[in-house]
Amino acid sequence: MFAKPRPKKSPLPPPSRKRKYGVEQVSFDFDARNEYLTGFHKRKQQRIKQAQEEAAKKAREERIRTRKQLRDERMKEVEEHVEHVNKLLRESGAIENDASEQQSDEDANEGEWDGFPDRPDLDIVDHEEEYIDEDRYTTVTVESVSISRDGLERPANPQEKAEEEDKDGEANKADQEDKSAKKGPVRPKKKKQKFRYESKIERQLAGRKQKAKRSAKASERKSK
Repeated sequence: MFAKPRPKKSPLPPPSRKRKYGVEQVSFDFDARNEYLTGFHKRKQQRIKQAQEEAAKKAREERIRTRKQLRDERMKEVEEHVEHVNKLLRESGAIENDASEQQSDEDANEGEWDGFPDRPDLDIVDHEEEYIDEDRYTTVTVESVSISRDGLERPANPQEKAEEEDKDGEANKADQEDKSAKKGPVRPKKKKQKFRYESKIERQLAGRKQKAKRSAKASERKSK
C-alpha cells in the first residue's frame, strides 16, 4: 500500500579503495644518472667509430664484389676468344680432333728428360792395376767419383769414415790433455769477504778506544 522511501544520499564521499601495486619500493640510481649526464661525448665517439667501421666494411665488400665481377668478365672474354679461335682453326682444318691433340701432349710429356739425379746409387770402386810392357811399367788407380753442385768428390767409405772419426776423437782428447798440463794445478779461489756496516754502538766504542789511545800517547809525550 505504501511505497518504500528512497534511501538518502550521504554527503560524505564513498570510501576509497587502496590500490595494491606490484612494486613495493622504487629506488633512484644516482650512478646511472651520473653516467648518462657525463657520457655524451663518449657515446658520440662510439657512434662515430661504429659508423666508420660500417663504412669501411661496406667499402671492402664493394671492392671484393667489383673485383669478382671484373674477374668473371675477363674469364668469360678469354673463354669466348679461345672458343672463337678453335672454331676458326677447325673450319680451316688446322686441327682435326681435340682427343688426338691431348694424346700427343701426353706423349710429349712422357718423353721429357728430368736430368741426372744428384747422388746416383753406385758401387764404390777403389783398386789399383799394374800394366807391364817391355820398356814401361805403369800403375793405374781406379776410384769412384760422384758429381755434385760443388764439383767432383770422392764417396766416403763407411770403414774409412769410422777410422777418421776415431782419429779425430783421439786428437781432440790429446789436445785437451796438453792444455790441462800447460795450465798446471788448479788453485782454489779465495772467497771474498763480505763488507759489513758497523752499528751505531760499535762505532761509538771504536771512537772511544781511539780517544783513549790518543790521550795515552799525549800523556806519554808530556811525561817525557
